[in-house]
Amino acid sequence: MCGIAGIVSLCSAAAPPQREALMRMLGALTHRGPDERGLYRDDRAGLAHARLSIIDISSGQQPLSDESGRTWIVFNGEIFNYVELRERLVALGYRFRTRSDTEVIVNAYRAWGEAAFERMKGQWAVAIWEPEARRLILSRDRTGICPLHFCERNGRLYFASEVKAIFAADAEIPRAFDPAGIDQTFTLWTVVPPQSVFQGITELAPGHFRIYENGGVRENAFWKLRYPDSSNPRDSQFTGSLDDAVEEVRNALESATSLRVVRSDVPVGSYLSGGLDSSLISAIGRRFAGERFQTFSLRFADAEYDETDFQRLMARATGSEHHEVTKCLRVTISFAREKSAASGDGSPLRHAARGCSNVSTPISSARPCSSGRWPSSFLVEICRSTWRQASRMIRAGAPPAPSSDCFPVICALNRQAGMRSPS
Repeated sequence: MCGIAGIVSLCSAAAPPQREALMRMLGALTHRGPDERGLYRDDRAGLAHARLSIIDISSGQQPLSDESGRTWIVFNGEIFNYVELRERLVALGYRFRTRSDTEVIVNAYRAWGEAAFERMKGQWAVAIWEPEARRLILSRDRTGICPLHFCERNGRLYFASEVKAIFAADAEIPRAFDPAGIDQTFTLWTVVPPQSVFQGITELAPGHFRIYENGGVRENAFWKLRYPDSSNPRDSQFTGSLDDAVEEVRNALESATSLRVVRSDVPVGSYLSGGLDSSLISAIGRRFAGERFQTFSLRFADAEYDETDFQRLMARATGSEHHEVTKCLRVTISFAREKSAASGDGSPLRHAARGCSNVSTPISSARPCSSGRWPSSFLVEICRSTWRQASRMIRAGAPPAPSSDCFPVICALNRQAGMRSPS
């Protein structure tokens, strides 16, 4: 993953973005992109990028512009069909200076405008700035794999991959919970974009793009989930047999996995829980990647939660280069997490990702530990841990504070400011 950030003046009265503010935003995103940093700044906008290099390592530095310098981009993610898009753009007369998927997005936007997002297959959070038109476009992939948050304050727009980068840009941006976001968290286990858990912070909805231009803003969906009515043959997308359905699912899985595996300029791998979904993806990925394919699993010290036997069985079956990370069952969520930990996914995934970082391998898969049973069990542990913490504080005569495991950003910011976490 990479990290993107930026500040755009929405009115002429606002001062140009300061380099120091952009650097603070980059500092908050270093964990997302340790390979390179880049800045672009003019009298109305500033773009910042922290890079994790996967495609076109030698070039493709960001922020990146088109050949004319009239369109600038910062981009987090990967466009899996960039080769096909590039071929179409070359046929239309567009020239390329790099082999990166980033430059494909820039030229695709020049060629097709907002319709470019419909043609892209992949995961992304994108910001495109056109200095002459004073136009900013924010876009997020269909299912919201890559995060993108924004905040409008005092005539400026702040956007970033993570909320902490927005907070780092301006100390006057309020650090406060949004009751609506908290309500969604305890009802749905997470917030539903555009809602966030922070007041004044909005998350761009998946499958949407947002355009700031001429003092106004508009937002549109370029993709939505469809739910055909199976009782109406005209609304149904599939009318084949069970065998036909199996074949279609197999082809879709193979196509999606191969696109993610074969076009990386560095070795790739997969999380392997031993469950059905990650085992399928690992087996398909190994077939397309060959001997350079790696798998990563998470072991629990507690035997009740451990699924090492299934993980090793699949690793032997696929013939992958297998790695294991061992973890004790306790609630530990990284500072990078900005949504509640109610689903229980964050802590195990964090430990598995640390194991991957040691071999610099991008991952394409599901979970590194069990695919079905354990999240509910782990949720119970989270509830017990939170209840014990709250009970101790109540007995000591202090009101419960927000759990640092669930909301590390707010608690850390309060500590830096010398403030006690609000009750």
